[in-house]
Amino acid sequence: MKKVTFLIIMTLAVIFLGITNASASGISPAPISSTITTPGPYEGIFSGNVSGDNSSQAPITLELTHRGEDVEGVVSLGEGLYVNAGMCGGASIPSSEQSFTVKTQPGTPRELSTQLAFNVGNYQVGVDLESLISDDGKMITSQVGIDLPWICGRDPMLTGTLYRTE
Repeated sequence: MKKVTFLIIMTLAVIFLGITNASASGISPAPISSTITTPGPYEGIFSGNVSGDNSSQAPITLELTHRGEDVEGVVSLGEGLYVNAGMCGGASIPSSEQSFTVKTQPGTPRELSTQLAFNVGNYQVGVDLESLISDDGKMITSQVGIDLPWICGRDPMLTGTLYRTE
């Protein structure tokens, strides 16, 4: 059970930090096309906090490039985030940095949404990421729902609010 707990918690960290189908499949993200020169609303540097279980929080910074529907960047997560996986255990997520690529919703450049699935210790773990940038482009609100196997007894939810710093 400890192995399953460790795998689930580490998958949660990878999911939250590597929000991309390319990362999930082990494929390096393709660079954003240089033919689109106008930056989208997610372009820039954003900092804030991500909240987990037990009132835990960790600092988070995103450095983003947004062209067309493509958003790529680097996310840096600090110490302090705890995730409770119910009967499968819980753990603090270590600080780390990860590159990612994701797409905005077609025709709605202020919304990011993706669904991923991972096989962890013979269990299927689903992840739903929803993110919205404010009309003025200064604030991003996000939530990540982790759909754990029923045996765990609960599905953790991570939330984040970030503000444009540049």
